[in-house]
This record gives sequence, structure tokens and C-alpha cells, in this order.
Amino acid sequence: MLDFVIFIFVLSALVVVHEYGHFLVARKSGVGVEKFSIGFGPVLLRIKGKFTEFLVCAFPLGGYVKLKGESRQEHSGASDEFFSKSAGIRARIVLAGPIFNFIFAFVLFWIMSVIGFTEPDYSSTVVGDLIDGYPAAAAGVQKGDKIIEVNGVKPQDWHGMQMLILKDEGDVALKIERKAQVINLNIPLKSSEVLDDYGRKKTKSIIGIAPGIRDVKFNVFTGFIKSLDLLFSTTGFMLKGFGLMIVGALPFKEALSGPIGIYHITAQAREAGFSAILHFMGILNISLMIINLMPLPLMDGGHAFLFFLEKVRRKQLSQKVEDVISRIGFGLIITLMVFVFYNDLVKFGPKIWHGNKTVIEKKV
Repeated sequence: MLDFVIFIFVLSALVVVHEYGHFLVARKSGVGVEKFSIGFGPVLLRIKGKFTEFLVCAFPLGGYVKLKGESRQEHSGASDEFFSKSAGIRARIVLAGPIFNFIFAFVLFWIMSVIGFTEPDYSSTVVGDLIDGYPAAAAGVQKGDKIIEVNGVKPQDWHGMQMLILKDEGDVALKIERKAQVINLNIPLKSSEVLDDYGRKKTKSIIGIAPGIRDVKFNVFTGFIKSLDLLFSTTGFMLKGFGLMIVGALPFKEALSGPIGIYHITAQAREAGFSAILHFMGILNISLMIINLMPLPLMDGGHAFLFFLEKVRRKQLSQKVEDVISRIGFGLIITLMVFVFYNDLVKFGPKIWHGNKTVIEKKV
């Protein structure tokens, strides 16, 4: 039950921030907002404000703001209608949603940095865990051992050690420091299927060790810098992932997740702690920003692109062209929703129903 409550909270926060971006910039731009809805379907709560009706609906898988005169059919020419504003102002309103998600992701990362979080300790070569059934455990490597040499080479950190081990093709000669003792071990490599950072399966020869975990905490000022770094590095990582999907290097079924996948990952984050939930929410907000900025029909980026064309052409697209674009966009979104839902059932359904948890670690 707690997992479900947190899942609803995560999705609702995502939607509220996104729609509030549209709402705030629309109001600041002199456009009336008739409705602000969290969720779809039957109305659970209705609050009528002076200018806007606020709704909470039964299905929290999205939301919307209803702008005054937001379509050609509804446009009467009143000054506070969406289509009475210039193409630039309309673009600013539709882009505000994803931009607010980006800002919210930064705030989440900042809070996470200040309250503290745990992360793999890649700064050292201390063994944090051993993987059963792999050569390192069988050869006598223990948790807490510090690897000071790999085949006669001194690694500076975990990544350096990882590269030295993975490029080897035979036995790996390790020099280990354990409680002021130096131990030499020859460890054979074992072929294993592992996942890279984008979830792609690769076969590598490893010995079966994982890094330790360290606690990290920053003050408000250093946390600000850390959060900016995390924000832009995560955004770059995700943009690369979307690029790999577009060129076919990363299968859609491996990269896309819908509500079931989000529920599964939320449950894992809840077990890891509050900071993990904040981190996951930040990632979701960045994902939503990237998806919505794509110049696709019915997406915020698609609307902004049409407004850009209107500004360049100095006239609006015909109603017939806009209707065709909307129908194509609606068809694409429905197809994508069906695919993502089915993919979620295949990938995450059994793990949720049977309580199985998947933990992916950096192993060597």
C-alpha cells in the first residue's frame, strides 16, 4: 500500500509542476485559464476559484490546463484568449511546462544533496561486495580487501582497476592489502552477461567483485554546485540514450517504461530511502522535459514548432493541415501507449506480482 501511495505522489508531483508551468506563464501573459486538472476521468475534487476551476480526477496518469480560446473553434477574438496572443507568447506558454520540470529536477537534486545520499565508492579500489559463483570469491578475496595492483599496475580508482581487469584475457594477478598484509592472488576470468549504463546486454569477462558504498552529504552552497553538475550530466546521459533509440542502437523495449515500470522502480527507490525517491523523481522530470520538447504532434515541442513556422511564414497553418497533424499525433500517442503498457507487463509484471526485486550493480 505504501508503494502505491508513493507512486501516486511521484506522478502527481510530476504533473502538478508541469501543468503549473503552463498555468503560471499563461496567467502572466494575460491568457485566461479555465481549468487546472490533475488526472483524468471522474472528478474526485472540484474547487472553483475566481478565474480557474481546479480538479482532481480519478486517474492520476497525467493532467491538463484548459486555456481560454485554446483552439481555433473556441477562439472568439477576446484579448485574453490563447489564439489572440502572438506566436511567440503561445510558444512561451507551451514550453513553460517542460522548463518547469527541468527546474524542479534541479530542486530535487539539491534537496537530495543537502540531506545526504549513498552512492558507489568509485574513488577507491576497496572491494565492497563479492558475487557468489564467481572466481574472486572462490580464490579467497574478501569484503574490505584493497586491490593495490592488477597485473603489476597500480590502479588509481575503481574505474581504472575495472579497465585493467576487463582488458585481460587470461588469469588476473592481483596484489591485495588486507589488515596490513599483502596477498598475491591469481584469479581466472569468467564470461558473464552484464548490462551497460543504458541497459544493453554485453558479454564480458569478469572476476565477480563490486565497489563499496559511501555516504555523501553537502552543505547548501556546495550542494547547489553538485546539483547543477548532476542535472546537466543526467540530462546529457538521457539525451544520448534517446539518440541511441532514434538510430536503433538502443531497442525501444529496453529503454521505455510506462506506469507499471515507474511503479516497480518507485518500490525499489522506496526501499533505498527518501533520497533515492528524490533522485528518481528528478530523473522522471528530466525525461518528461525531453519527451515534451520533441517536435512531435501534440507534444509541447510540436506545438512550439508549429508556432515557429507560423512566425516564419507570418500566417497560421490552415485548419485542415492542423487537423491532419493532430490526428497523426493522436494515433502515434495511442500506439506508443499500447506498446509501452504491453512492454511494461512483459518486463515488470512478474517482478511486481511475485515480489522479485532486480538490483543492478557495477561488477568486475
